Amino acid sequence: MKLVFRVTLAIFLFLTISSTAIGYFAITKYQSSLINLVDHSLDSKIRALVATKEDPLTVAQYLAQTSSIPVTVEYLTDTGMVTVLTVSGPDIPTTPSASTLFQASHVDVNYGADLRIRVFAMPDGKKLILAASLASINADVSALTRNLILFILFVDLLAGLIAFLVFRRDGKINQVSQLVAQQHLAMQKFLGDASHELRTPLTVIKGYVDLARSTPDQNRQVGYLDKSAKEILHMESIIKDLLFIAEVGESESVAVQDVAVRGILRDHIEVLQALQPERKIMTNLESEIIIQADPKLIDRMIGNLFSNIRRHTPADAPILASLAQEEKKVVITIEDGGLGFGEYPDNSRAFKRFSAQRSKEGGGTGLGLSIIDGVAERYHGSVEYSRSELGGLKVVITLPRSAS
Repeated sequence: MKLVFRVTLAIFLFLTISSTAIGYFAITKYQSSLINLVDHSLDSKIRALVATKEDPLTVAQYLAQTSSIPVTVEYLTDTGMVTVLTVSGPDIPTTPSASTLFQASHVDVNYGADLRIRVFAMPDGKKLILAASLASINADVSALTRNLILFILFVDLLAGLIAFLVFRRDGKINQVSQLVAQQHLAMQKFLGDASHELRTPLTVIKGYVDLARSTPDQNRQVGYLDKSAKEILHMESIIKDLLFIAEVGESESVAVQDVAVRGILRDHIEVLQALQPERKIMTNLESEIIIQADPKLIDRMIGNLFSNIRRHTPADAPILASLAQEEKKVVITIEDGGLGFGEYPDNSRAFKRFSAQRSKEGGGTGLGLSIIDGVAERYHGSVEYSRSELGGLKVVITLPRSAS
């Protein structure tokens, strides 16, 4: 029993420490990139005030109103009187001290828990205080940290419990080793996917921020910051999809009920036809087929198929949607007349990596096929990719009629 306890404890500690370290690093990098974006936005406005020959008060208000992030501007006289020029950003609860104002003229300053400030000193001794809020960033980081802790606790407790039970039942160390290896590989896969998908938007954000810092052109600075903001939204979409994939793979208790597959297909066909009326859509749908599953997951899986077609094929390319029943299985086939690919890898994971670049160029997160495969695997189904007779991609999804 002592050996069982020690090995179980070692597994628990290893997963906890490694997962915490990797998750903390990812969250810290995410927080740092967002704070840098706020800092660079404030710095660019200070540089614009230094370079302008116009009235600083007017320029400061214009910069705040056109900023990609909410900014508050206050006018501070040499006697300590404060006038609020714009309140599009956060409230400044108290007037900063002289030492804080001096420091804010030279380096980044945290003022309170959720504020970043900069100070522009005018020739007559009066000052302009620019402030931006970090409240939303801190809230996002707190939420991510809570989710990370819950995820780590769930995985570790599950792994530890299973290891303990296996040891106590038959005492075979190799079975526990295999279980731990599978859990570790699943964690590595998830973290590898997260690292791979988040690296590109983070690199792009860093590039735009560096460009904004290096150019004196105010219009270009605003443009670079706007592009950075779009990349942040893209990164948020990636994180949501990654969490959805993790949830599909880990959840053991999902809502299972009757799902009308033909109805879901028709709904998405009607939406695609409305968005792209010039597209020829052919259907070969048998009478309504009912399966036992979570309707949200099935709808998301089929929705991703049609979303891929809408993004990555010409608007007038034909598609063929088929639904058939084979014994106790349901077969969903979607074919398109797009450009397709030059080659079709044999395994699903290679195909997902193979098509990731096309997904991102089309405005997606690059995780659409991973979501489709994840839902199919959740119900012990399969997904096959091949060339369609229409010239593009053929996707065949096979699902059992009853949930597992």
